[in-house]
Amino acid sequence: MDKLSITTFKQYAYSFVISGDPETLDFCPMHNEFGIFDGIKPLQTPGGNNFSHSSKEVIVLLLTDIQLYKFLAQNELSSPVLFSFWKDIRQSGADHFLDQWESAFTMDPFVLIKTAEKSRIQPLSPDDPLFNFSYVLLSALLEVVNSFAERIISEVSMEENDRHPFPELLILCYKRLTTFQQVAVQALSEVHQSGIVLPILLVSGEISATEYAKGLISLKIKPKEDMSDLLAGVARVQSFLSVFMQKPNLVKSSSEIISEGEGDYIEFKSTLRWDIRAGKTNPAIERSCLKTITAFLNSSGGTLLIGVRDDGSIEGIDTDKFANEDKFLLHLWTLIRICLGRDFSPYIRTRIEKHG
Repeated sequence: MDKLSITTFKQYAYSFVISGDPETLDFCPMHNEFGIFDGIKPLQTPGGNNFSHSSKEVIVLLLTDIQLYKFLAQNELSSPVLFSFWKDIRQSGADHFLDQWESAFTMDPFVLIKTAEKSRIQPLSPDDPLFNFSYVLLSALLEVVNSFAERIISEVSMEENDRHPFPELLILCYKRLTTFQQVAVQALSEVHQSGIVLPILLVSGEISATEYAKGLISLKIKPKEDMSDLLAGVARVQSFLSVFMQKPNLVKSSSEIISEGEGDYIEFKSTLRWDIRAGKTNPAIERSCLKTITAFLNSSGGTLLIGVRDDGSIEGIDTDKFANEDKFLLHLWTLIRICLGRDFSPYIRTRIEKHG
């Protein structure tokens, strides 16, 4: 795919294709990220970028959307398309949506209302069955728009001039969004032909999915029969945003941690309970591990590797002589809950990691 030929989200989504069999896809750590793989081959976006991210939740969302909804991956508002557009187009820094801003912006009903160009809006006839519905909803949405604009004016610095400030406020609002939110605004605006205002209010949390969908119906942009499809599309966009707005879960492999060596934030323990010299279990060994965890909790956190000797060589958890990995973890968590207390459990994460 020629990235330079893609100027709109709609064009990108129309040409979007995922190669690979959804049934054979899986995810696993890769470098400092998680990635989706088809066997040993990384799954790639149409632009040749890996389906990879520092957040495991993001990759799980993408993988399950591809696997459970084989045809949803072709949907314009599915997470694989949104993610790929971000990877292939927006990560380069180019924002083609701003190039088309004027056309989307000048046709937005709320821009027309705010800039006193009401004559360009075709009002519903009082005989229209949706007249009362539209009047009530649009009045409520306009109040949200007004309060949103008032708040933004108080937060940003703008020069006074003869032009109406609302158009400039909209651009400032858009530029203050994260890249992921900007992708969502562009996708909603182009797919639903919803202008600028409603998508920005939606991704900013100012209105709900239902208010967004009803707004499009009340403005006669979409027929009322499209309500369920609109809500489904918005739900997929919100799901995409919810995982992308989380703090990234940066992943380091055991090899990387071991190579850094012991320090203020890293400590090695050969075993959890087994005294290698005495050839038996020893509660003092357990207490030593718990002291390390407590020290990390009382400072800025850290990583304890059990099954690694002081010199960085691998002892492995088999030395502790548990029947299986689950038994090992169960014993560790029993110690934590009994000795440190259940209140601290949410601040401790464990995982068994294969090495070499």
